[in-house]
Amino acid sequence: MKKQKNIFADLHTHSTASDGLLTPSQLIESAREKGLSVIAITDHDTVAGLNEARHAAVASGIRLVSGIELSCGWPGRDTSVHVLGLYIDEKAVALQKLLNEQRDQRFHRALKMVDLLAGLGLDVAELKQRFEQSPEKVLGRPHIARYLQERGYVKDFQEAFERYLSRGKPAYVGKEHVLPETGIEVIHAAGGIAVIAHPGLTSDWANVWSHISGCQWDGIETYYSEHTPSDVKKFAQLADQYNLVSTGGSDYHGEYGKHSDRLGNYGLTQELYFDLVSRCAAKGFDIT
Repeated sequence: MKKQKNIFADLHTHSTASDGLLTPSQLIESAREKGLSVIAITDHDTVAGLNEARHAAVASGIRLVSGIELSCGWPGRDTSVHVLGLYIDEKAVALQKLLNEQRDQRFHRALKMVDLLAGLGLDVAELKQRFEQSPEKVLGRPHIARYLQERGYVKDFQEAFERYLSRGKPAYVGKEHVLPETGIEVIHAAGGIAVIAHPGLTSDWANVWSHISGCQWDGIETYYSEHTPSDVKKFAQLADQYNLVSTGGSDYHGEYGKHSDRLGNYGLTQELYFDLVSRCAAKGFDIT
């Protein structure tokens, strides 16, 4: 997708609370510098960065949308279906329970992958020590990939996945998925809207949609940084057909690789953002 103009809101970003490179405060400051008025921090399976971000947003005059990105799936599904929760109450009991379970699963999965890398002869003792000292952190393959790049075992982030971390590779460990309907239910219990994240990145979208179209979705991420113009058109039409709101965001993780230069260039214009707000109000959500 080409860079957009006059971006007002970015409803999909990541901080160091999950696998981003900027702290929540740094992310808010970068958003301010880019001229954004609204930003959602949607870290993977954690809301740990939202409190810090909220204080920074007040100081910067930016509106923070409390968000999360849940990794969901079902038996027999090889890859995750990602669900964005926007305008959530991060203290909601059901959400906290789910996230605690997800964090523990991610922690043990990360340690298993590190052990597999050690078995391949790679020196990952420092990485294992980092992980063992941070059981509260939401860990994932990006953390391992960056370490392998830092140590010179791979030339870049992508090679780490291609050689070691992708499904079928020697250090891959599968993970337990949350069912999409469970993720949606938890997001709704936290007062938020449930949005299908970056559908254009799903290679078997038709099959996935046939599986999840009956779920209680509120929106779809139409305006996404990696969507083509035809993707935007397709998902905007799908939103109209199913009475879903269209959200948009950069999926910014920091200035590296394909994530570089995303912040401030992808998301929703002011007109699109307030259309989203009014549509959510019509659905009974108070997100003002």
